[in-house]
Amino acid sequence: MQSNLTTHPKRYSIFIPYFIKKDIWLFTASLIQILICLKPLMAADLNEINTYYIRFDLKSSNQRITDGKLTMVPANEAFRAANFSYFPISGIIQALPQEASQTIEAKIKQNAFIQLLEQKGLKSIKALNNDTIVSYEGCVRLPIALYISSYDDENKGFPYSARILFSPLSFPDQWKSLHRRFKIKELLDNFFLFFQ
Repeated sequence: MQSNLTTHPKRYSIFIPYFIKKDIWLFTASLIQILICLKPLMAADLNEINTYYIRFDLKSSNQRITDGKLTMVPANEAFRAANFSYFPISGIIQALPQEASQTIEAKIKQNAFIQLLEQKGLKSIKALNNDTIVSYEGCVRLPIALYISSYDDENKGFPYSARILFSPLSFPDQWKSLHRRFKIKELLDNFFLFFQ
């Protein structure tokens, strides 16, 4: 005997409260907004980089400055244990009063880093033929304390002062050669100590 009854798949329904059914779009939009707001907070704790190596290369040819380049790269975790100190920097950045505040702030930070490197950074000189490159190197921790005054008509710019946490260090691309030199010097010192 065969049965003509067909089996239907079981259908389950999900219980959704009435207030969610009624305003499902509002609920979905608010949930998405909460997730968007939480994402930067979580990312800031995990991926925040606040220590950078900076180098300012000043190139001159035939006793004339031809180029200046500021380079900033994130610091390696292993070399963050340097002796940092706060250094005050002040000056005036040439800008128009109608320029955007972010542009002025970026110019001021760049100028402050260059000033700090020239005053307190490690200095190295490379010469090839008539070209000379003077490099100033160091390490900074962000954020920097930046105070920008209102536009000064007399000097045609914005006076500023900054406090930067800085340590004079060599740039990461020189660490291998410096480490090699240190090891060779250490071996030679040990060798000469053996014969004393």
